[in-house]
Amino acid sequence: MSCKDARTALEALQSCTETDFGSRVATHCLYPSFEQVDVFVVRYGDGYRVHDGGGALRVAWLHGRDESLINRAAAKQASKYRIQFKNGVLEVNAANAEWLPSAVLAVANASAAAAHAAVEKMVAATEGLLRDRILSVLSRSAPDTQIRTDAQMLGRSGKHHRFDFVVSAPHRGTLLVDAVAPHHISVAAKYVAFADMPEKLNGAVGKFAVYDRELAPDDVSLLQQVADIVPFPSLERGIQRLLVQ
Repeated sequence: MSCKDARTALEALQSCTETDFGSRVATHCLYPSFEQVDVFVVRYGDGYRVHDGGGALRVAWLHGRDESLINRAAAKQASKYRIQFKNGVLEVNAANAEWLPSAVLAVANASAAAAHAAVEKMVAATEGLLRDRILSVLSRSAPDTQIRTDAQMLGRSGKHHRFDFVVSAPHRGTLLVDAVAPHHISVAAKYVAFADMPEKLNGAVGKFAVYDRELAPDDVSLLQQVADIVPFPSLERGIQRLLVQ
């Protein structure tokens, strides 16, 4: 592909639109929702001010309403990229047009990274609470000696995957259990781990992706290809069916 053809194909990713907040420039960076990061450029004295319009906080807020966590993530990325985080906005000043590309890249990368960091922590917290509830159910259904937590399992690819729980029952087989949160970060990780595990593992293997907050229909369809999707209220009954009866 020639550079000319490549530039033509990528024009949509480099659009610029005049808005009340400045010239909105679409960048190649992506938020956790796969939405493009838009950066705004406004005249500021003899130079320019570049900001994200509060995009990082807006996206992170949609996935979890932990303001202090979101602010910490944004402040950390602002420091890393040597820009400012003020009043919910990531911004930096460019002395002249020559510095604009660097300013746009710095703000876009910081905004995307801040949103990703905040959302990942929220997903981890959601999964952590569900793991505690799952463990209480497992403990009622099998002896502690049969339950491994945070266990590494070798997949068919040769890669090791971490599962929240691995439950073994004599003469019954092995049950893999993972907590899944309603976000693509969680869903994608669980899908990869379950998909790489052998169909038979120490006898009949069960694979449970357990949720307590409703999953999107497409996420359910994806996970069903590699595991049983188990609502938390049905978990104990499912364990009894596989490992006890």
